Formats: sequence, C-alpha cells, structure tokens
Amino acid sequence: MSAGGVILVATSLLSALLLIAALIYSTGIGQRHLAALAAADCEPNLSPSGLQCTTVPMLTSEYLAIYTPTSQQLSTDVSAYTAHERDNLAAAKAALAAEVTCMRAFDTSMANFPFPPTVVPTAKAMIGADQALATLTAEQAGASSFARMRSFDHRIQVATAAVKTELKLLRKALAVPPTPAEG
Repeated sequence: MSAGGVILVATSLLSALLLIAALIYSTGIGQRHLAALAAADCEPNLSPSGLQCTTVPMLTSEYLAIYTPTSQQLSTDVSAYTAHERDNLAAAKAALAAEVTCMRAFDTSMANFPFPPTVVPTAKAMIGADQALATLTAEQAGASSFARMRSFDHRIQVATAAVKTELKLLRKALAVPPTPAEG
C-alpha cells in the first residue's frame, strides 16, 4: 500500500466517523431547541405572530387585546339592557342580541387563541361556560314580554357568575393581572 492509499483510507475513515458523529448530534437538536426555548421562558409551538419564540408576556398581551374591548362592549350592552328591560321591549331585545353577538365573537377568538397546552382545559371550560351564557341570553332575547324576559335574569346572573369564575381561572393560568373589579 502506497502513501496515497494510506491517506485515502485515513481520510475516508475520518469522514465516516465525522458523519456518524454529526448524525448522533443531530438526533438531539430538537430536545436542545426545546430546552433553549424553555430557558428563554418561551412557549414552543405558539407563534401566532410568526415569531420563533412566544413568551408568556406576549400571550398575555394578545389575550388582553381581545378581552379588553370585548369586556367594554359587553358592559355597554348589559347597561343598555338594564336601562330598557322595563320600558322598551325592542331596545332591551336589541341589547341582548348585541350581548350574544359579542359573547360569540369572543368565544370564537378564544377558541382560536394559541393557549399553552397546560391552559387549554381551563380555556375550554371558560368557552363552554360563556357559550352556555350566550345561549341563555339568546333565549332571553327571544322573549315576547317584559315579564318573560325578566324571568331569565336570575339564571343569567348564575351563568354570568360561572363565566366570571372561569375567566378568573384562565387569567390566573395565563398570569394576567386581575382587573380592578376582580381585586
């Protein structure tokens, strides 16, 4: 065997060893990437804005961007119903219909929200409670008299309390600071 043959064999063996080492190294890249994301306080696979790293504060901000205007609109609609529940049936019905529309839009947004896997069950419970409230409110909006409409008020209060409880749990799971009303 000549010197050229020895060099060729040595180079081939070194290349084979390096290739095997690269393959072994590459099998751990996914786990290292997830560990790096976790170390940076990222939520892997949650990239609604197309970013590689979505942090809990980013999710909180996105949640509040949906929740805050919805909450304000719903407060307005509830106030409109309260103002007309005894003297203007058409206006009270319109306010209830607006509440239903607002709740259903919020539920759709929450159903499409990129919740971390650990928060998904809490989010589903909140969405379910809110959908039940929206259904009850829609039935109330279909009432044909003031007395029939007001007969729903207690059930609406109970369903609203359930939604508020679920929202508190969701906000806690997302590390969203409580609103002044929640204390």
